Amino acid sequence: MEQAEFQVPRRLKEDDDRTSFSSGAPELDSWFQRFALENQRANRAVTYVATDGQSVIGYYSIVVSAVEKSEAPAKFGKPSDPRLIPCILLARLAVSQQHQGLGLGAGLFKDALERSAVLSEAVAAQAMLIHARDQVAKAFYENLAECFELPDNPLHLMIPMKWIRSSFLP
Repeated sequence: MEQAEFQVPRRLKEDDDRTSFSSGAPELDSWFQRFALENQRANRAVTYVATDGQSVIGYYSIVVSAVEKSEAPAKFGKPSDPRLIPCILLARLAVSQQHQGLGLGAGLFKDALERSAVLSEAVAAQAMLIHARDQVAKAFYENLAECFELPDNPLHLMIPMKWIRSSFLP
């Protein structure tokens, strides 16, 4: 399939229809439909959506997080660094089934990386942390960015903020 053009994702709104969103991953669909807005209202996670008119066709959520230095890849953290490595967590990313394979997922991921780079200029964040749901998702992220596995969980990835900034900021 060809890569399509999509609008810049925007923050989830109260009146966005979340009920019909279906990515084929029940846990991602259910969280988006039931908890995305609630988490955003409580300032626990911010969700950005891509829409096609009134319908949400893809989303991602980000939140501030941290990783214990002892649990991070060796590349992160010098002996003099604090115990926790500040990160921006890409908590979820999903694309509706009818829009998969068109480049929307890569576009959403790129937007998340760009937002993280900008955020890291205002608040400390050494990396983006990703909890890939499976090997397919892991391969997707590794194909698009410089990812490092966490030693104790190969589905948890870290992308150095230095790499993100050099890739997305002037």
